[in-house]
Amino acid sequence: MQKKSWKTCAITLLIGPLLLCGCISDRQPSSKNNSDIIEFPNSLPAENAPLTSETTPSMPIEPPIEWDVSDVSLSEIDPNRKLISFTFDDAPARTLESLLAVFAAFNEENPDCKASATVFVNGSRFDGETPLLLSTAYAMGLELGNHTHSHYDLTKLDESTLSEEIQKTDELLFPIDGKPWHLLRAPFGKTNELVKSISPVPLIDWTIDTLDWTGISADSIYRTVYDNRFSGAIVLMHDGYKNTIDAVKRLLPDLKADGYQVVSVSRLAKAHNCVLERGKTYIRARKQA
Repeated sequence: MQKKSWKTCAITLLIGPLLLCGCISDRQPSSKNNSDIIEFPNSLPAENAPLTSETTPSMPIEPPIEWDVSDVSLSEIDPNRKLISFTFDDAPARTLESLLAVFAAFNEENPDCKASATVFVNGSRFDGETPLLLSTAYAMGLELGNHTHSHYDLTKLDESTLSEEIQKTDELLFPIDGKPWHLLRAPFGKTNELVKSISPVPLIDWTIDTLDWTGISADSIYRTVYDNRFSGAIVLMHDGYKNTIDAVKRLLPDLKADGYQVVSVSRLAKAHNCVLERGKTYIRARKQA
């Protein structure tokens, strides 16, 4: 099969058949590395239709207290499986293309256990190619999250700057998925009472930290996730590392074989009947009665 650029694959996807309490620690931001690009399969069934100027809704004024999952589809969730959420910070980096290819290939081969994830985006990483790349992710069923604009330590910002850091990224994502607010992942996982009071949404921390940004091997990333897995866990990984992509490629089928399904944070919360509230921090979403 002839190798295609992500632009070609993304355009084909978008115009073809449309197709989580708190735990805080000090973590370092990641640097980005180029990686080999994995080919997309020939067809990519999409879950979410990309927005157009005619379908983009107007932004509401006030965020709800409870995170709205009314539009989150559970049609591809197997109720007999344990659920675990994968999240990727510092997007988009060059490896996001390869990450999408891994998810697309797995889902094509496993229509009975389709995987999704939440990609936490930094607004400062936007360039001319970003909207199409993130539109591809959204059309594939991945959730877009807010990792602030500049990746600052939010606990060191004043109220005005803090609000701006969150709002700017929401505004960049809004034309892509039509959502006025997006689940928030605080840089380094650092929050305080001001951050919680300003946040218009729930803050999503994590249960399993892969430490992939330290340069550890794909096998170490794999073992950290697989050996610590449990239903309702939220896994922290980062965009920008080839070893992370290689680990995910192994994890998706192995977790399926162990009775798991990998999902986004919002799907995890809805499927487990966990209500996420504005300004609260969540490291997991265990199944509720």
